[in-house]
Amino acid sequence: MCDQVKDLMAEGLSRKATSTELGISYKTFLSCIDKHEDFADAVAQADVLAEAYWEDKYIKGALGINKDVQPSMLIMYMKNRYHWRDRQEQTVIAEKIPTLDEWLEDRDQ
Repeated sequence: MCDQVKDLMAEGLSRKATSTELGISYKTFLSCIDKHEDFADAVAQADVLAEAYWEDKYIKGALGINKDVQPSMLIMYMKNRYHWRDRQEQTVIAEKIPTLDEWLEDRDQ
């Protein structure tokens, strides 16, 4: 079953979709992860394969190689499934704060 999991998820299937394809409930799938180290390792590898599958789709869509890809849908999918996030840049602009003596001097003028 370990090879089946890797094969299915290498095609982009999620854990839930994979459990459905295997004919078992998702609860059983998760239980197998907890009980069988070899299965847990296979699922961990399969998670990476699934993300790589979708990342490849995204790259090909972004480059215009795959015209069937809707970039906005794929971006939303990656954010929701793989917790991708937009990079947030912060710029700090520091003003020179006058010393008390400078402030007093400016105030008195």
